Amino acid sequence: MSEQNPKQNIIRFPLSRRERRQRLFDSKDARIRTTALLRMLCGWALVLGTAMFLIANYRIFTPTSLRTLGSYIAAGIRSHDGDITTINYENETFSDGALFESGLAYADSDALFLSRAGSMTTLRYSLGYSDPAVESSTNYVLVYDRGGVKAALVGSAGAVAELELESTILNGSIGRSGRFVLTTNEHGYRTAAAVYDTAGKEVFKYRASEYYIVSAVLSPDCNTLGILAFRQNGVTLESHVLFFDVSSGKQVSDTALTDALGVTLTYSENNAAIALCDTGLYHVTRRGTVDVLLELSSQDLIATASQGSTMAVAVRSYLNDARSDLYTVRNGSLHGPFALTEEPTALAVSNAGTAVLSASGVTVYNTSAEPQWHNDDAVGARRVLMTDDGTVFLLYNRNARIFTAHSERSEEVHADN
Repeated sequence: MSEQNPKQNIIRFPLSRRERRQRLFDSKDARIRTTALLRMLCGWALVLGTAMFLIANYRIFTPTSLRTLGSYIAAGIRSHDGDITTINYENETFSDGALFESGLAYADSDALFLSRAGSMTTLRYSLGYSDPAVESSTNYVLVYDRGGVKAALVGSAGAVAELELESTILNGSIGRSGRFVLTTNEHGYRTAAAVYDTAGKEVFKYRASEYYIVSAVLSPDCNTLGILAFRQNGVTLESHVLFFDVSSGKQVSDTALTDALGVTLTYSENNAAIALCDTGLYHVTRRGTVDVLLELSSQDLIATASQGSTMAVAVRSYLNDARSDLYTVRNGSLHGPFALTEEPTALAVSNAGTAVLSASGVTVYNTSAEPQWHNDDAVGARRVLMTDDGTVFLLYNRNARIFTAHSERSEEVHADN
């Protein structure tokens, strides 16, 4: 019997990928052919899906986004038990701040910071402003230099628009869509208010030759600009509320508020706004009608706050044992007075209610001005902010602290207390 050659029992394995794939497709077993086809289709689907994901989300690979991811990782490593209710300022100081996303946007003269609870800084945007001010909307933060000429619109991934104006900025505001308004000390005019889109392009500008603009805000749909301004009429000051259509640039109405000095303007709806003056609260419509919601004296005004279509005002009280009275305006309707046993140092409003900061701490009221909870540990803050779910942010000199009804030392308060 002859000896067999060992090489005759060796089955040659294809070296190339194409040849191996072809053998699978040519297999006599239908199951193998089907599996090979499905494998190929899944592979191409994965490649196509990955390509589409990268195209749609290319911004996550920008340097800013990568730095943000790194800050998340670093903050997660640094975080420890007990710091989840605190936001420590990067430079241990701040000039202004506003709520943004689920955290806080704050600025000092060097930079704007977007931070979350636990001192997690997600963005640092360099400024170099002398007196920065911060306003926020759902997706954007407006930061500008009061008395300077620079401003920027910043998103969660970085700046989307940067401006350097020819005139100094007096104040600013931002609309829900990200459009924003800057009031300037215009050369050749008394003041001016300009509306910019999210790319920083000027879409409308009103130059006032006889008015001093106090407040300029956009309607909820960002299609109408409301301006509260004043001028001298003989020996008296007269405030005016002006409405402009942003797209056409046409003036819609000019309503005079006699013997009143304007303080601030807040939209209650697309066609009406609430004007706070030293003589009271006024509901002014685009048609030029005026309703006096509340009469007051400038000497009695203690504190005010506004957010969205809501405004809160605290005034001195001369009735019973109350130290002050709280009024709120929601959707154009006045509610109050609600007696406060202490004089507020600051107010905050949201869809959840009103937060009142006083010497004894912070007290949160619902939309019906019924007290909900009080925390006596929340003292000494410079500002108070409140989210739509009732969470309170207290801004101190070196950090911000977050309080809720479930925080340590938060106590439930009843209306009869």
